[in-house]
Amino acid sequence: MDFDFEAQDVINEGRTSQKAIEEIKTFISNNEDIPTIPDQMIVLFLLSCRNDIEFTEKTIKAYYKCKKNAPEIFDDRDMSKEDLQLALKTVKMASVPRRTEDNHTVHVLKLDDSNYGNFELVPIMKASYMLLDVTQQVNPPDGLIVVIDMKPLRLMHLMKLKIGAIRKYITFLQEGFPIKLKEIHLLNAVYFVDKVMNIVKSCMNSELVDMLKIHQSDIDMNEFYEKHLSSKYLPSDYGGELPSVDKLAEITLEKLKNRQAFFDEEERIRKEICK
Repeated sequence: MDFDFEAQDVINEGRTSQKAIEEIKTFISNNEDIPTIPDQMIVLFLLSCRNDIEFTEKTIKAYYKCKKNAPEIFDDRDMSKEDLQLALKTVKMASVPRRTEDNHTVHVLKLDDSNYGNFELVPIMKASYMLLDVTQQVNPPDGLIVVIDMKPLRLMHLMKLKIGAIRKYITFLQEGFPIKLKEIHLLNAVYFVDKVMNIVKSCMNSELVDMLKIHQSDIDMNEFYEKHLSSKYLPSDYGGELPSVDKLAEITLEKLKNRQAFFDEEERIRKEICK
C-alpha cells in the first residue's frame, strides 16, 4: 500500500515516535485477526489516538472488526462500478486541498441531485470513507472537519435511509476511524432535519453528538467563518476562497481513481487474515 509520506518524516516532526510504532507492531504481530500493515498506517492510527498506545490498539481492533462486519461499506471499492459512480454524481465529495492552521483537513459533501431515486445510501457511505484514504495519502492531517450541504434533501429521501447501514457506519466513525474527527457541520438544514437527526442520533454517543453543528439556510456566513471555519478553507459556493465544490469534486474524483490500487491491496491484505 503506497503513501506519499514516510513514517520517519512524521517522527522527525515530533508527532510520533519509533518506540510507539514498534509497540504497535508488537501488538499487531500478537493478534491473528489483524494483518501486517505498513508503518505509515500505524502512524495514522497513532496520530488519530494522540499516541495513546492502549487507545491505538483498541482503535485498530475496532477498525478491522467494523470492516469485517460491514462488507457492503468497506469491500469491493471499485471506482469502475456503477453504484459508486452514481453515488459520486448524487453527492459531490471533495477533499479540500488546503490544511487549516492546526493541520486539520476539510471534507465537503454536497447533495447535488434532488431525485431521491438516485440516492443510494450504502455506496454514498462507501465513497465517503474512500475519501479519507485519498486525504491520508499525503502528509497525514491531525484532524478532520466535515461540511455537509443538505439543501436538495427531500422527505422522500428518508425512505432510502437504512438504519442497519447507518449503525455500522457510525460504529466505525466512533470506534475505528483512523483520524481525529473534530466537527461535522450540516449546512442548509431542511425543515425536517429533526426527523433525520432522530434516526442518526440513536446510533451516536454523546461525544459525536456534540461535534454535530446544524446550520439553517439563513446562516450568517461571516459568523460561521469566525466561529467555526475560515473562508480560506471553503469552496466559493459558501463564500470561500477555494474553487467551487464541482471543481474540487472533479479533482478529488481523479484522486479516487488513482487510488484504486490502494483500495484493492487494502482489501486483499485485510481478507488474508480470514483464510
